[in-house]
Amino acid sequence: MSRWVVPDRPKLRAGDPKKEKADDALGRITKYIPAEILSGYTMLFTLLVSMELLDKEKELATLGVIALFFIITIVYILTKAGTGKIRKAHLIVSPVAFLAWSYPISSSLIASYFHPLIAFGGLALTVALSIFVRPVE
Repeated sequence: MSRWVVPDRPKLRAGDPKKEKADDALGRITKYIPAEILSGYTMLFTLLVSMELLDKEKELATLGVIALFFIITIVYILTKAGTGKIRKAHLIVSPVAFLAWSYPISSSLIASYFHPLIAFGGLALTVALSIFVRPVE
C-alpha cells in the first residue's frame, strides 16, 4: 500500500492485478494527513509542555513550532511525494491537514489563540478537501 494517494487511472482495466486500486474518499483522508510529521510535532509539543516557561513564552514557542512543522510538511512532500498530480494534491491538502490537527493538539498551550469552532472548521475543511481533491492520471 502506497503512503501517497493512489490516483484514478481511467485508461487501465479494472482487473489489472499489477496496478494498485485508486483510493476512495476514506483512503485519501488517511493518506493526506501527514502522520509522520504530526508525530514529530507532538513529541516536540510534549517537550514544550514540560518546560518551565511563562505562559506567553509557551504560546509563542508553540506557534513557532507549528510554523516550523508546517514548512517541514511542505518540504517533506516536495522531496518524497514524487512528481505530478499526486504531489500537487498532497501540496494542497496535507499542509492544511497538518494545521487542522496541530491546532487542537496545541490547545492547552495556545489558550488565548484557541477557538474550538476554528478547530472544527479546519478539520471539516481537511475532510472536504480529501473528498474533492482526487488526482487523476
